[in-house]
Amino acid sequence: MSIQSIQVERGISLPQEYLKLLTSLHEADEYCFNEYPEEDPDFEGRCWCFLNEDDLIEEIDMRGVGKSAVHKQLELYIKCFSEFSDSQFLTSPDGQTPIQRVLNGFVVAEDNGDLLYLDPLDDFSVWIFHHDGSDVMKVTGSIGEWLSRAVVA
Repeated sequence: MSIQSIQVERGISLPQEYLKLLTSLHEADEYCFNEYPEEDPDFEGRCWCFLNEDDLIEEIDMRGVGKSAVHKQLELYIKCFSEFSDSQFLTSPDGQTPIQRVLNGFVVAEDNGDLLYLDPLDDFSVWIFHHDGSDVMKVTGSIGEWLSRAVVA
């Protein structure tokens, strides 16, 4: 399956900045990004391992939860979260984020189990899903802005 097929399947048109990045990725490309520049301006940031086109379609199996393509793996985390919580929201620094919004996230990178994703419902803003706390954080308004602040590892 190609990135074009993924977009058709999901009914989205990914941003050109991301598609350009995707075509230029090499195996194990990492970008460091400081999501807290005001608090720690000297910190280079966390290193995010970006998923190439083959990685995006790879199937993962979360034992006891289900299977999903990597780009849609937030569905598995939300399914797990929903089994233990009646809440329809995840916590974020800006308040509560509806689960449905996170379910639509397009996963683009990973760091120690946390997921970097694009939110199609917010003009493809860039968010982090923290897997250990099931909370989310918006880090930039676009992948272009994210890339302008990131450093190639």
